[in-house]
Amino acid sequence: MDRKETGAMGEQAAAEYLLSQGYELLARNWHCRWGELDLVARKEEILAFVEVKTRKPGAMVSPLEAVNRTKRRKLIRSAQAYLMELGETELQPRFDVAAVTVFPGELPRFTVEYWPSAFDGSEGE
Repeated sequence: MDRKETGAMGEQAAAEYLLSQGYELLARNWHCRWGELDLVARKEEILAFVEVKTRKPGAMVSPLEAVNRTKRRKLIRSAQAYLMELGETELQPRFDVAAVTVFPGELPRFTVEYWPSAFDGSEGE
């Protein structure tokens, strides 16, 4: 399983987790000039911009550490572009991180740790 396949499987695992928690998926891999939003999901009044980080056990960098200041700024700008495209909304935007650990094997297993409000939008400027 190469890195791209691992990442795609991690995003699928995170999407399934969100659906199991009552979220509605609005977008996957949404692109704009500033970057990509892995998942955009809605639950009640929350519009969650979800960054998915997939790792194998024992990875050197934790998923939260991988969402550094530069990455957060790109996510914030991408979310702003998404909101502008969406138009007026009553939804409350939020930045979440889904950490997916993949246990390789013939039939890979995944665990998902989910951090709602992992960071706020104040770094976007």
